[in-house]
Amino acid sequence: MRKIVPVLLILLLVPAGYYMTLSDEESTGKQNLQNDNGVSLELDKVTYSPGDTMVITLINNASTNATASYHFKLYKLEGKAWKEVPVNLMFIEIAVVIEPGKSWEQKVDLSRLNLEPGHYKIVKEVYLEGTTVKAEAEFDIRE
Repeated sequence: MRKIVPVLLILLLVPAGYYMTLSDEESTGKQNLQNDNGVSLELDKVTYSPGDTMVITLINNASTNATASYHFKLYKLEGKAWKEVPVNLMFIEIAVVIEPGKSWEQKVDLSRLNLEPGHYKIVKEVYLEGTTVKAEAEFDIRE
């Protein structure tokens, strides 16, 4: 059974299109799997329109609990370099504990981010065995 552990329940203008869902099922039909020290990040698609809702699935492939949060960073590929894109959202400060072999889904309303067409990556920090690791996945925005 997964647990959501409140760390600091600070509600700071949570955008209406920002959701959290927990899932015990294996992900199917997901794209852009990236592994980093036992944690995988998958997206439901590789190409989105600016008004779509993105489903991020964080999978704990490690043998210990992983802890994540709502927060994420976005980067846009400009030339050959990744440039951070400001995410003007406020996040609920809740720690989400993901047991070994389990996953956690987070939905992001891309219309709230005002993304222009291009190639992006989303990055989430995850705490695993006392270490912070990053899980990321790349995607495209097209009109």
